[in-house]
Amino acid sequence: MLLVASGGKDMTIIKKSILFLAILTMTFKFSNSQTNVYHPFPESDAIWAGRFWYMVGGSFPIVDDDYNLYIDGDTTIGAYTYHKLYQNGFVSATGPPPGYFYYGQYRGSFRQDVANRKVYLFENGTDTLAYDFNLNTGDTLPVTWLSQGLTYTVQSIDSVLIGSQYHKRFRLKDNNIELIEGIGTTNGAFAPIVPVGEIGYELWCVRINNQIAWTSSPGNECRLTAITENPLPENQIVISPNPANDKITVAINKFAGETGISVFNINGKKVLQDHFQSHTTVEMDVSALAKGIYLVKIETMGRIESKKLVIQ
Repeated sequence: MLLVASGGKDMTIIKKSILFLAILTMTFKFSNSQTNVYHPFPESDAIWAGRFWYMVGGSFPIVDDDYNLYIDGDTTIGAYTYHKLYQNGFVSATGPPPGYFYYGQYRGSFRQDVANRKVYLFENGTDTLAYDFNLNTGDTLPVTWLSQGLTYTVQSIDSVLIGSQYHKRFRLKDNNIELIEGIGTTNGAFAPIVPVGEIGYELWCVRINNQIAWTSSPGNECRLTAITENPLPENQIVISPNPANDKITVAINKFAGETGISVFNINGKKVLQDHFQSHTTVEMDVSALAKGIYLVKIETMGRIESKKLVIQ
């Protein structure tokens, strides 16, 4: 009787172990089969919330640009349909000047080649590869807008649950950056992958169809800095494109009379200046400026406003 009882317990343990292994195998196969399905970027009803920060003069003050990047409409360029990206946010610093909100800043447009798992960013008149998700462990990222010509290697590949679907996740060697299908990177949707230094990017969360799809940490409430429903103030000043490389357009939503524009480098030296009268927009040539961070000071109707400009 004792032998039978012992054997029964052993059989029960064996059966439970087999059942556990079967469930584990089925779970692995299910998640693995899901990661074999490519998950493209959303093309509407999506918001990426995050931060871009930079140091002025290589030290203090540190300027924070807390933003929401969102999709608003489509456009046709050549043979392709692109999805337009705009940005709202709040800029603040550890010292003066005081912070300010901005709304509806055009960021660029993107298109997708779903069959080949590629995403392209159209900016400053150029269509550039942003993502190539045809990667294996040990692969070097191809030259893209995000990699900025630097070399990054895929250290490992796994998956992460986005909503109810598992998306492939690519971890890069020698840094903490991850590429995630349908999300972008842990820097942002279209934020450059840059070494730690005087500038940095953080992606906090992503909302798709008004639901939190991804967060950088558990419990993150996906705080939005300036939701897309906020109206554009009548006297709002917008610089686009930003980042830029050859020309920028400075637009004022309301007639501003005489307006002066000055551009300063991170050392506080004025490197560009212009004036215009009785216009709501003006185009400036910035092709002679070196890559980096600049401060644009706009003086109009007794009001002075400062904005960040990135030249790439």
